[in-house]
Amino acid sequence: MRNFLVFLAAFFAVVLGFFFMDSKTALISRESAVAPLRIEGKGMEANAKGVQELAKGHNEIAIASLRTADRLQPGNSVIRRNLSIALARAAMEKERGESEAMELLHESLDLWPQNPEGLDGMSTVHFRNARYGEALPYAIKLRGVLPDRPELDAFIAYLEEKAELVEGMTAEEGDRFRLLYSGERKLEFEGEIIAVLQTEMDALTASLGVFPEDPVDVLILTEDLGERSEAFLPFVEGLYDGQIRLFVGEGIKDRERFIRTVRHEMVHALLHRVSGDIPAWVHEGLAQKVGEEPSEERIRKVREFIRASISRGYGVDLESLGPSFIEFEEGERSRAYAVSLLFMDWVEKKYGQGVIPRFVSEISTGTPAAAAMVKVTGVPFEKMERSFNEYLTQGS
Repeated sequence: MRNFLVFLAAFFAVVLGFFFMDSKTALISRESAVAPLRIEGKGMEANAKGVQELAKGHNEIAIASLRTADRLQPGNSVIRRNLSIALARAAMEKERGESEAMELLHESLDLWPQNPEGLDGMSTVHFRNARYGEALPYAIKLRGVLPDRPELDAFIAYLEEKAELVEGMTAEEGDRFRLLYSGERKLEFEGEIIAVLQTEMDALTASLGVFPEDPVDVLILTEDLGERSEAFLPFVEGLYDGQIRLFVGEGIKDRERFIRTVRHEMVHALLHRVSGDIPAWVHEGLAQKVGEEPSEERIRKVREFIRASISRGYGVDLESLGPSFIEFEEGERSRAYAVSLLFMDWVEKKYGQGVIPRFVSEISTGTPAAAAMVKVTGVPFEKMERSFNEYLTQGS
């Protein structure tokens, strides 16, 4: 059993708590940022219509009206300000592609360089695409425009840390991810590794039904990168904290283990794109079940471990496991990981392979995890947990 606990520890993935930054859509809201203004004289009616359409969220119609107002009264600072607001709001519409969003935001800031919505939008688009150095000056300028926003200080500090982390690293673009590694190791990592990562990303997006629009950063941290390459706990081989960090030291020695770690952390990254409010039993259960693809022998050993824990009085209660396992004592943490894996394995075997992507899809609508499981299985969660406990203690 002691060897098994060591084995479990090798697969721990530590998820940090600053996740809101990774899912950032905006630090300021439309209602609290700036308001469009009205004018007198030429273009008054077109400007007024633009203001009205902005209030309704009809950004494209507002832009057309405000461009008309600008033609009727060229150079009017109020019209240009209103048009800048409309362009910034249109840029941040969910369905907007990056290149079009950037074009709109550049025009927005050309019209009104201090537009907080334009500055926030520009920092957000750069941030979403892991261009932390490019996002930073816009965030700093935004803080100058809105000095009483403490969340901006936190975001700027976060950007500075991210920019420093990737400084001097070589970047290669994949589909839905970006690989970064030491430029000194280019010949070692280029080509094959990005192909491996692409294969795993494609497999996992299909398994989970999650296809992120914004790329996930994957950092390969080798010892020549100095302090950046040091895991904060000695047994951690990978973690996701807004970026996937893979601690490989002198290099990748065990290819299969490296791929398991990559897949585990990719699942965390993909789930976080679904929701920032997924409990740890889902995150860690799916990271192990879908990411690591455990053998039946491993499932058997994990089940024996939990069965022995239950015989000593351990109670299985998924919802009591909380948002993270990181603060648990070693034994409690081992049991939390084991139970999470066993539950997801049991659910798939009982309700079929399609249950996991349906479950993730339901969570993406804002449904809490337990309620989402009920919706996709049709079974009350309390009854499901009782059946799961029977499976753990009584047999297959």
